[in-house]
Amino acid sequence: MFEQLGYDTRVIWACAVKDIRSALRTPASNLIIILVPINFLILELLFALSGALAPTAVVNNDPGPYAQQFVQAMQNAHSFRVIQTTAEEAQREITAGDIVAIVTIPASFDDDLTAGRQITIPVTLNNLNVDFTNDIRRAIPLTITSFYAKAFPGQVVVQMSEHDLYAQDTDYVPYLAVSVLVIAIMLGGMLQAGNNMAIEYERETIKELLLSPASRWAIQVGKVLGALMVTALSTTAVILVVVAILQVPPLNWLEVIAYALVMMPIFGAIGVLVGTLLRSRRAVIPLSLVLVLPLFFLSGAFGPTSFGGGATDVVAKLTPSYYGIAAFQHAFHGFTTTPTSTATNVLILFGFAVLAVLVSALMLRRTSVAH
Repeated sequence: MFEQLGYDTRVIWACAVKDIRSALRTPASNLIIILVPINFLILELLFALSGALAPTAVVNNDPGPYAQQFVQAMQNAHSFRVIQTTAEEAQREITAGDIVAIVTIPASFDDDLTAGRQITIPVTLNNLNVDFTNDIRRAIPLTITSFYAKAFPGQVVVQMSEHDLYAQDTDYVPYLAVSVLVIAIMLGGMLQAGNNMAIEYERETIKELLLSPASRWAIQVGKVLGALMVTALSTTAVILVVVAILQVPPLNWLEVIAYALVMMPIFGAIGVLVGTLLRSRRAVIPLSLVLVLPLFFLSGAFGPTSFGGGATDVVAKLTPSYYGIAAFQHAFHGFTTTPTSTATNVLILFGFAVLAVLVSALMLRRTSVAH
């Protein structure tokens, strides 16, 4: 028994070392694993930055203090990117498509407000983009209400009292950046393990492994371990981009490391399974992308899936990426984005890891030497 265990341990290490050397000899695959998540992050950042705040021109025809307070209320609404300009310039920019709306503050704004007369604030809206259009339509009434509550607090008897669940707000970009770490782990594990397993079939070295006295589970664990070590390098590269370049430091580095170590074997084992089934590197890469990207979008990369509810939330809870994103958001921002606790999420990830390894080992066990 102990002799077999010692032999299997050597097999695990030998398989891992062999796959690491194979990965180092094919730098193109390693670049794919690093560049795809980073490119995906860049696309998300462009999307987030272009759609964050609606560019809005403000034509302020009244230099009075109330008019200035109204402009300040617009800036505090977190929906506008306010550009103060002239009427002619504003019209030129909205015609060119550079801005979404023009808000014109009339010259008699302060006088009419002091006298209690009704004030009409013209808003010219470029309604080609429904998201921006709805933002403007919601934010203008909010601006008016917040301005009036601050300018005449005694006359506004109903006011909001906000109680935040978390101590700090988190911008869209830091949230997305953390979610991209999960796609780096997912894609890295599947591509590394899948390619290394497919190489065994392409070169027919799988026969030597299967005919050896080594246990099938030892071969499979060695493959997962080799993929884990290489994936750790690519994951570290993506973490450095998030932390050093995007300036999104984690609240707890130990959690980041622990969650990465739990998730990498899951997708490494899935990669071994994919490589065993397809037995071709040409098929592993596209299938890995096809599997990873939908899982990523379904799993709360852009926000908690429970906010939307429905079938998406149900499907998301069946995937490891859902719990992985929640775990990393807690490590970086202290958020709890799932109904279950962080400890429960980690236990579920452990369960996924065990299940993935068992299913992958079972499939390898059924592999015929004739192949």
